[in-house]
Amino acid sequence: MRLRLRDGRCLLALMAMVVGLAVIASVPVGAVADAPWDDYGFYFGNLHSHTSYSDGVLTPSDAFQVARDAARLDFLAVTDHGYYMQEATNLHLWYKAHEEADAMYEPGRFVTLIGFEWTFTDGHMNGLDTAVAASRDTQRDMQAFIDFLVLHDGIGVFNHPSYDIQPNWNDFEYRGDADRQVALIEVGSGSYTHNITNERAYQRALERGWFVGAASNQDNHRANWGTVAPTRTVAVARALTREDILDALRSMRTYATEDGNVRLFFACEGQAMGSALDIVRGVDGSAAPMEFTIFVDDPDSQDRLASVEIVSNGSVVWADKPLDAGRYVTSAKLAPSSSYSWFYVRARQADGDLVVSSPIWITSGTGINACNIVPASIVPQVGRELRVKAEIVNRNASPVHDCVVTLFTSGEWGKEAVGSVEIDLPAGRSSDVEFVFTPSHVGRCALELHVASRAEAPDVFPGAGMTVRAAGIPRVMIDEGHNNRYSGYMNRLVALLADAGYDPALSSGAIDSALLDRADVLVVNMPEQGFALTPTDFADDEVRAMADFVLGGGSLLLAGWSAVDDGSRDPGDLNNVLSLLGAAVSYDADDAGSPDLSDIVDVPWGADSLRAEEVRPLRISGSSARVVAELGGTGDADLAVFATIEKVGEGRVAVLGAPVFSDYDLFRDGYSNARFTLNLFNWLCGGEWSAR
Repeated sequence: MRLRLRDGRCLLALMAMVVGLAVIASVPVGAVADAPWDDYGFYFGNLHSHTSYSDGVLTPSDAFQVARDAARLDFLAVTDHGYYMQEATNLHLWYKAHEEADAMYEPGRFVTLIGFEWTFTDGHMNGLDTAVAASRDTQRDMQAFIDFLVLHDGIGVFNHPSYDIQPNWNDFEYRGDADRQVALIEVGSGSYTHNITNERAYQRALERGWFVGAASNQDNHRANWGTVAPTRTVAVARALTREDILDALRSMRTYATEDGNVRLFFACEGQAMGSALDIVRGVDGSAAPMEFTIFVDDPDSQDRLASVEIVSNGSVVWADKPLDAGRYVTSAKLAPSSSYSWFYVRARQADGDLVVSSPIWITSGTGINACNIVPASIVPQVGRELRVKAEIVNRNASPVHDCVVTLFTSGEWGKEAVGSVEIDLPAGRSSDVEFVFTPSHVGRCALELHVASRAEAPDVFPGAGMTVRAAGIPRVMIDEGHNNRYSGYMNRLVALLADAGYDPALSSGAIDSALLDRADVLVVNMPEQGFALTPTDFADDEVRAMADFVLGGGSLLLAGWSAVDDGSRDPGDLNNVLSLLGAAVSYDADDAGSPDLSDIVDVPWGADSLRAEEVRPLRISGSSARVVAELGGTGDADLAVFATIEKVGEGRVAVLGAPVFSDYDLFRDGYSNARFTLNLFNWLCGGEWSAR
């Protein structure tokens, strides 16, 4: 039976501040007295596959035969798309699939399952153990699909989560009714060997309060059910029967593996992965260490373990590097760092195969979770108002009223409460809270949230750490209001500048005195003229404002873009700014051959080369501009100017042929774009140009 938090359980001891995770002891291989895995079998299968009953090939009977005889799986779920099953001409296929599954079901040898895949914009999901199939044409949104699973008490699976191609169910927004039915997430998905690529999504779902276990499925659409790769979902079950396999899935006694026969078991205080345990309190009220046990065994002599880790709340909290181990047994004592903590095992074999277990949860028992405890500003500063956001999740089936949420900060100066709000928490949903305060201490600072609900003491949730800077650090404004080159792809630059002690911000509005009064440096990438939701050129007032900004002591960084035949990349506005400044550099307005130029940039001061794409060369008309990078590649005799720096009026101007600091370019392997970028900003903020 699937273990859940008990609704409204009160703590019996006063809660002190929860201690950080720490390894108390690690027991050597073979020294674990109890072996809870001996009570289970390890059954290897695939929970996501298709046949010609939707958009695959052949029949469920064929799929079961290949999976059983060729792939030697213990179980296979055929999960054809539900919308095929509800088409008038295909209704019979759902029942025919069940007949074929029943005919090939052999308890103790091979388990056959029929499910379906529900596809929707927010993400795809499998449904198992339901009397009928759901369809995107009938269950037309997430809530309708969850209502279907609740009605039929089905098992839900998050399929192939990906931050690149789908919104991942609104970034795994918590839904209590869904959490009671959705048991698994595909930590690995796809018909290829190394497929555990979704671990980030797995952690995000756990972070936001979902109780889901790990699966690794193949999503077959060809006649290669189980044979295309050794990836497997492993059900740790009492016996090889439908009932026992489904019970293991519901209970999350599973793991995802890229190796076809490795056995893994993860337990805490004897309770198997998928279990939820209550925090044990010491005499001082702090969370006591609990014993975790890990068992890994591969019968293949060539498959040796390279590393074993325990991951908790997004971080590795315990690690070991076994010495040429095939069979591995150990235990470690860990204390939870939060009132809502989850732990899972990540084991890697020497050949690179990864094995990821389902989690074990250790919680206060209140059903409350808090996450996303982060500052809204990327660079908090002393004396400047700061907003901190957080999300409170009520996993209970009933509301929690009059909940007091308090934010604490702590550092070398001690610990202090900086804000408190009182909210009502709706049942099975998350609620956003926000705190506004003004930091008064410079240095590294930890955030911590206390949530007082029905318990005798508050739940405690560590948040993100942050560094509070001194007042007056240089403010960098990055223009994204003019359809600029790489608009939306300046995140890495923002992070780089923040780490280096600057205060970066993106601006999507007009460039005017109100904006520039708040800036020390303005970054402008050349726009592309034409249709866009934002202006694609600069108004005369904006051109004048940029020039006045520099003449009055501000710093300006301009980055160009190669020419195209339709003339939509016109450097005229940027050249107008440079002309108003009387600068000794301009963009080559007539260049039509720049796309054919090398994308390797030489830096005269001897650093590694830069990498730049779609470059517009610069023209020099005076000696006041200093060339700091040339285009053409190391060793080329005839180089074009790529980057210059120049003091103009009271300010400074740096001009580049392309934005080498975009998300695509900043951290290119083998190139020094990031170092060059930091050198530029050091100079723009009054420093000397330096090769170091």
